[in-house]
Amino acid sequence: MNELLPALYDHLEPVALRIARRAAEFEPIDAQRAYLIGVSRQIVEHGSFKAEAPSLVSPPGMEGTLGWFKLLDTHLEDFLAGHVGAREIIAEGGGRLWETFQARDLVCAVFGHGVARALAPLLPAADVLELGTGTGGTTRRMAADLTTANRVVLSDLRQSFLDRVAAELPGVRLETAIVDINQPQTGLGQFDLIFSTNCVHVAKDLPVTLGWIRQCLKPGGALVLGEGSHYSEVVPSPVSLVLSLFDGWWDVPTSPERPQPGFLLPEHWFGAFEAAGYRNMSMERWTDGRRTFGGVYWAFA
Repeated sequence: MNELLPALYDHLEPVALRIARRAAEFEPIDAQRAYLIGVSRQIVEHGSFKAEAPSLVSPPGMEGTLGWFKLLDTHLEDFLAGHVGAREIIAEGGGRLWETFQARDLVCAVFGHGVARALAPLLPAADVLELGTGTGGTTRRMAADLTTANRVVLSDLRQSFLDRVAAELPGVRLETAIVDINQPQTGLGQFDLIFSTNCVHVAKDLPVTLGWIRQCLKPGGALVLGEGSHYSEVVPSPVSLVLSLFDGWWDVPTSPERPQPGFLLPEHWFGAFEAAGYRNMSMERWTDGRRTFGGVYWAFA
């Protein structure tokens, strides 16, 4: 397990619990606010979140996550009452806070580190595709190793993200592509390795997306995912509170195989991989017994 995670979440839980207690008192006015109120009530009613942080000083490297919690804390009542919208709160955080959260904050960065560590031995001479490059939190950690790959395709919904990350990867045989995992496309070719960090869980139709990814892999090729997790089927991750502001998180369709929006639990990932035709699935699972944090998944075509 990544040994940082229990300490990081010990500091997040009291912040999340204070917000959840306030949100749980509201009645929802629409589906997005119903999601936030619902996960808040799960947190309060289960009673497992720590009420006090283990120390007065938060570990360095949590500025992005705590920055989003501070914004939600400030605007919570106005948001739940409909006086301010999610987009206004997100805009107040801006691109800089989002990049800090995604690319530098330890709560997210541990997943990029895990994926980079897992892939490094396999990159020489490989054809590689990254889905959801975003602000490059994983890709930058792989910069030196990616120079050994035969072909590297970075993909996202925004070309501006891709151009910024590509500029920081000298010596990499690099291409970029606009790819929406909810609208799988052909023409990218086939790859030895496809990887993604905290992206594929937003797929609206996970079987379709995973099936398309498998088709993009060469026979025997590997999909490697770094993915967070809810604590359990009845206890959401504390970051669900702030991510409830973002479309594509709270509104992902659910099913018996995927009972909650947002993160999947390990058993749900393995079920989805099997249903999509993958084989030899495994993971590096990060848990402290009380909480599941996620980990790094492998699945082969």
